[in-house]
Amino acid sequence: MGSRKRRVGAILRLSARFAPASLEAAAGQLRGLKRMLAESQQIVDTLADLADRLRKVAAPGDEPFIFTSVLADNEQLLRQVFQDCDDVKFRKFSAAGRAGLLVYLDGMTDVGLLEQQVLEPLLLAAEPARLADMAAVAARVLTAASVTVITKAGDGLEEVLTGNALLLLDGSAAGAVIGAIKHVKRGIQEARTESVARGPHDAFTETLSDNIVLIRRRARDASIKVRIVQVGERTQTALALVYAANLVKPGLVAEVERRLSRIRVDQLMLAAQVEEFIIDHPWSPFPQTYVTERPDTFVISIYEGRVGLILDNSPNAIIVPCTLPSLLQSTEDFTVQPPVASLIRLTRYIAAALGIFLPAMYVAIVSYNPGMLPTSLAITIAELRARTPYPAFMEVIIMEVILEVFQEAVLRLPQKIAPAASIVGGFVIGTTIVQAGLVNALLVVATAGTAIASYTMPSYNLGLALRWLRMPTIVAAAVLGFYGLVLAYLAIVIHMCSLRSFGESFLGGVFEVTLAEDMQDKLVRMPVPRMGSRPKVFGSQDRSRVGD
Repeated sequence: MGSRKRRVGAILRLSARFAPASLEAAAGQLRGLKRMLAESQQIVDTLADLADRLRKVAAPGDEPFIFTSVLADNEQLLRQVFQDCDDVKFRKFSAAGRAGLLVYLDGMTDVGLLEQQVLEPLLLAAEPARLADMAAVAARVLTAASVTVITKAGDGLEEVLTGNALLLLDGSAAGAVIGAIKHVKRGIQEARTESVARGPHDAFTETLSDNIVLIRRRARDASIKVRIVQVGERTQTALALVYAANLVKPGLVAEVERRLSRIRVDQLMLAAQVEEFIIDHPWSPFPQTYVTERPDTFVISIYEGRVGLILDNSPNAIIVPCTLPSLLQSTEDFTVQPPVASLIRLTRYIAAALGIFLPAMYVAIVSYNPGMLPTSLAITIAELRARTPYPAFMEVIIMEVILEVFQEAVLRLPQKIAPAASIVGGFVIGTTIVQAGLVNALLVVATAGTAIASYTMPSYNLGLALRWLRMPTIVAAAVLGFYGLVLAYLAIVIHMCSLRSFGESFLGGVFEVTLAEDMQDKLVRMPVPRMGSRPKVFGSQDRSRVGD
């Protein structure tokens, strides 16, 4: 009631001072002003909503916003994205009357390079015309060697998290990425799983750029193509696709890209994760990709018409297609005379067979067919077995379990302790277990021979496959003797014949007459002058090894 009386009193006082016509005109203008204010508020709300929508509009779903020409808005959006990221630094400056912003990742960006080649040229640019747009700044002002103008915010965020710097200027809706990556990395060292007595001793590291340099040092060839793709929805890990454009089998690169596009996982840290996405038979124990940490092996494979994959943060490169003969080859085969290399390769094939079937042969002979042995050896084995309380199958299982546990223990120990532990453990376990009467000495010899045979494999993954296959063959031999052993052998061969690696036979065409020409570099190694053609199995466009 009080407020109403005050309004009535104000109206009466106004009516006493102004004529009725003037009051009606003022009321009409006031109503018009109110309408204008309401319409203006609607326009403001509409523009704000439109601005929010424009910031969120992005071609792919991973674009959080788009850059605007207002630097303050861009800074606010970037700070929201990098909230609680204390290692992301924002450096404000003013150049020729225009505000600027430099965003970089502390510890992964070369700050000295930014000071000398970005900030100093910008601060010394006295003419505003030189800072008209970002393209002009990148072309005429910045002295950094690597400068890329971008318009997508997602690209800028990714580059900042990679270690590059992002430059933004007021009045420009584009940004500039300055290549200034500098982070801690391991130096180039000797290969740990593929060491050789003769030949290069450098190996891949966890840094993708260094690995590409190791390849380019060996192949000054413009036909060697390196394409970088991103894998991992969250990690956005860089993956290099390397191939020789004039040698690779038609369609192979497209097939590799298609399989890489199927990777749907938030993080990728290991090359083995990529393998499982691109192989044809994930449940097979045999490796279907060739994994190497040697740049020379990688380049040789590329020149055979194959495709290589190098994942950032991993020292292991992947080569496809993969065949069994390629897994049993080593770079050292080409550093010795052809007859010696051929003998070494033949030894590897024999060792691969022993690594699978030697314990099973022991079980089959001792349990079912002791008459196959010479009489003196059969009597000796019978005397040794008389002291052991377990059947042959249990003896072998005990030794296999001990061997696997011992191998894992040595693998996990620190490098300074592992050699001593392997010598002491092998001597103590080997001697004590025989003296305790759990197994006989002949089985210890057979088990040791099996382990050594699996260690001769140039490919670590192939050695693991041989270790896995021993158990099914032992069970088959324990159930059916030599019949079971033959059935296990046939099952393994049939399985290998059915395997395909990017359309190529895993056996590498061993049983194909049309690929007999490839035998010059499979079981044996011919002299290099005699190997004038590339392997036919990989379908190279140019099979001649002679240059153009």
